[in-house]
Amino acid sequence: MIAIIGILAAMVFPVFARARESARKAVCLSNVKNIALAFQMYLADNNDTFPPGEHRQEVLDYFAADPAGSGEDLGDDPWCAPQANPYLRTPVILDEYVKNRDVWNCPSAKMTGGATWMIPYQDWFTYWRVNEGAWGPPADWIGACNWAWPAGWGGNVTDTIVQGTFATTWGGGTGAGQKAFVQSIAVRANWDVKLVQIDDPVRYTVCSDGGTNVQDQNVGNLAYPDICCAECGGYTWDSNGWPTIDDPIAGTYTCPESGGDCPECWAGHASLPWYRDPDQRTASARHLGGVNIGYADGHASWLHSQRVLTLFAEGELQGTDMWCPHTRAIYEDWCGGAPPAGAEFLY
Repeated sequence: MIAIIGILAAMVFPVFARARESARKAVCLSNVKNIALAFQMYLADNNDTFPPGEHRQEVLDYFAADPAGSGEDLGDDPWCAPQANPYLRTPVILDEYVKNRDVWNCPSAKMTGGATWMIPYQDWFTYWRVNEGAWGPPADWIGACNWAWPAGWGGNVTDTIVQGTFATTWGGGTGAGQKAFVQSIAVRANWDVKLVQIDDPVRYTVCSDGGTNVQDQNVGNLAYPDICCAECGGYTWDSNGWPTIDDPIAGTYTCPESGGDCPECWAGHASLPWYRDPDQRTASARHLGGVNIGYADGHASWLHSQRVLTLFAEGELQGTDMWCPHTRAIYEDWCGGAPPAGAEFLY
């Protein structure tokens, strides 16, 4: 009798788990669609132009000069100054349209981003200059060039430097315990892009399931938002208490720390069973093998993760790009040689 009960349980539990995930997928898809519609409303109110980037020359010049001494060539980095401005965060700009900040969360997410470095007052540029030297190394990771947010989004954290903490778990904060804004639906930072510049809004992604980097949608992490190092990011699962594919309890491997585009990135990929096995990748995708994506025309849909990669390779998925060379030919073009022995590619 006990054996029969065990057999029935083994048959029924996966069905329940799938039904539960189907419900979470539907909630997430609704949230993604609401954000896509919020973009539509914003575009209607702003001459069909996506939210702006940073344009003040003094601000651009300041961050281009690498004031914190990170060693990065920020003069050619279009991301630094806009990310230093907390009022250019997409959830902040769209707040009046979405009304409820919970819409930025996916109930199935294992990796999240959100409000991290909190700036206490509206004159954020003065804040960075006054506190120069206190940003912490490297500056483009935890300082001005990464995830500044305005007061009111960090919960109990209102001034990162004064309080000595980040608002979310990413980077060492305490996350939900600080009642900070948490985000697991990513957006594309289409600064100043006009709708007429988009070839086909039906195929142009504006939001999707996201992981730790929710301010961009590179294609590898779009397809697999809960997998560390789907592209080149140097995030470590075990150091943050996340499960791994090999050991869902303890966490047994880390991603390449350098986060390099070429040998380091792919040498790490070659060693991970997940990266070498398409079946494991599918099992690791957020929603039953796929992800939810919102588009510039306001609609949203679920796509299998491998389909995401295929559409991107065929030029049928717009609004995303590639941070790491995902094909052997592109690797050889970008990196100037053959990949490391045993390297596997997403497609």
